[in-house]
Amino acid sequence: MKVVIATGRQAHYQLPANAFVRRGCDVCLYTATPRSRMRNFDPKVMNRWIPAPVAMFSGLTHLRTPLVLDELDSTFFDHWTAKVLKDCDLLLGASTSSLASGKAAQRLGGTFVLDRACPDIRVQQDVMAEEAKKVGSEFRRNSPWFIERQVEEYETADFILSPSDYSRRSFPDHLRKKVVLAPLYGRSKVSPRNSKPLGSTFVLGCVGGQPLRKGYLYLLQAWKELALPNAKLKIRTGDAMFRYPLLKQLMSELPNVELVSYVPDISTFYAECDAFILPSVDDGFGMALFEAVANGVPSVATRNCGASELLVADRDCLLIDAFSVEQIKDAVLRLYESRDLRDRLSRSGPAAVEALQEGGLPRPYEDGVDHLLGSIARAKLVESAA
Repeated sequence: MKVVIATGRQAHYQLPANAFVRRGCDVCLYTATPRSRMRNFDPKVMNRWIPAPVAMFSGLTHLRTPLVLDELDSTFFDHWTAKVLKDCDLLLGASTSSLASGKAAQRLGGTFVLDRACPDIRVQQDVMAEEAKKVGSEFRRNSPWFIERQVEEYETADFILSPSDYSRRSFPDHLRKKVVLAPLYGRSKVSPRNSKPLGSTFVLGCVGGQPLRKGYLYLLQAWKELALPNAKLKIRTGDAMFRYPLLKQLMSELPNVELVSYVPDISTFYAECDAFILPSVDDGFGMALFEAVANGVPSVATRNCGASELLVADRDCLLIDAFSVEQIKDAVLRLYESRDLRDRLSRSGPAAVEALQEGGLPRPYEDGVDHLLGSIARAKLVESAA
C-alpha cells in the first residue's frame, strides 16, 4: 500500500508514519518541515517538500501571524499537494489543509483519511468564544469560508481519525460513523520518583500553552479561593496568559503562582511537582497528562481531556468535570491534605502507562491504525461487491 501523509508541520505524524511502515506500507510525508528537522521518523519514511510560506515564517521567527494568512497558507499547501499527488492508495491529511488533496487521492482510487485531533471546528469555536468573553477578551474566529472548508473536509473524507471519544462526540451523528479512534499516545518514559522532605512547599504543576483551551481561568480562580499555606502553583506556558484581562488580573493577585517559559528537560519540571493538574475545557488528547503520570506525579484531569479516557479514575489519577472551580478545589485539596493518596497515585500511575506500551510501542495508537486499515479493507470489499 502506498501511503501519503500530508501535513505542514510534523507534529505527531511520526506515530502514523512509523505505524504504516511497520505494516509494510510505502510511506511518503508531504510536508513543509525540512528532512533535517524531522525527529523520530523511521528511516524508511520518504519525504517530499511542499511549501507553506506562512508556517515556515512563523516557525523561524516565532511571530504571531494574522489568522487569515494562516488560513490562506493551509489552503495553498493543500492545493500544491493535490497538484503533485500521484499513485496514492491512502492519503492521511491534516485537518484544515487536506480538502483538495483528499479529493485528488479519491480520484486516484485511494482512500481519504482526515486526521482531526480536535473536536468539530464549529463546536470548538463556539466554546472558545464563550471562554474568551469570560476573561474579558474576544476570540479570533476563523473566517466563515475557512470553517465551511473544514466542514467540507469532514463530509468528503472516507474516514476521520480522532484521538479521543471526547473529540468524536462533537461531530454530528452521520459523521461520527466515519470516526476511527487512535489515541495520540506516544511512548512515555517512566521515570523513578524521589520523595520530597516533609514540610517542603507543596507544588502543583500544570503544562499547556493555550490559556482558553487549558482552562486556566478555573484553575486560577480555584487556587485563589483555596489560599493554601506553604503552596505554589507552577504553570509551564508562554506569555499568552497576559493577553486576557481577567487572567492578567488574577496573576497579579496571586504571588504564589509562577509561570515557567522554558524547561530544557520536562522531567525536571515534573520532579519538582507534588501534584499535577490539566484543567482543560477543550483538549483532543493532552499528552502532558501522560508525561506527568509516567513521572509518578499524582494527577488531576478533566473529562474534556482525551488522554483521561485511557486512565482509570481514582486509581491512576483523579478525574473531574471541565469548567468547575469547585471540583478543581476539591481535587487539589484532597492531594494537598493526603500524602497517602499522593503516594498511591504515584505508584499506580506509572504502572498504568507501562501497561499501554507493548514492545516499546504505544498500543492504543497501534490498535487504532489496525482498526483503520481493517475498516478500509471492509469498505473496499463492499465497494467491489456492489
